[in-house]
Amino acid sequence: MNNAAKNEALLSQLEKKLGYKFTDKALLDEALTHSSYANESGSSRFNERLEFLGDAVLELVSSEKLYGEHADLDEGRLTRLRSKLVCRESLAEWARFAKLPGLIRLGKSLVKSGATESMSADAAEAVFGAVFLDGGYASAKDTVLRFLERQEKNISSEEADPKTRLQ
Repeated sequence: MNNAAKNEALLSQLEKKLGYKFTDKALLDEALTHSSYANESGSSRFNERLEFLGDAVLELVSSEKLYGEHADLDEGRLTRLRSKLVCRESLAEWARFAKLPGLIRLGKSLVKSGATESMSADAAEAVFGAVFLDGGYASAKDTVLRFLERQEKNISSEEADPKTRLQ
């Protein structure tokens, strides 16, 4: 299998994990392009603007979900719960699950070391932004809700572990 076919297969797997198939593949490509790669290739398209948008989509969907599910919690507790669900660590963990680190196009100086946790989390937000632009709010909401469901399970299992609670 050549590199193009392998990359296409990995992108297809990503779409399955997202539960969303892109109409405009250029948006997904942009979401997975780090600025270092864009600078070296002379492109003006990289994931930082999509990351900005994805962060807002993630915050809106998670806030709406938590507000609807936890009528008993005040603003402070809702904020803390949201920050646990959508923190950099949870985004990076989801990015690893979705195999984003291997899909992020990096500049030559970064290829050897690979995508950092921060780059992976940023790419995850950019992907959510790309889904929003490609399919609208309903598609982005469905995708983010799948992410949140996975993160809630991870948080629940961590909290159930007495050793983790103690630490």
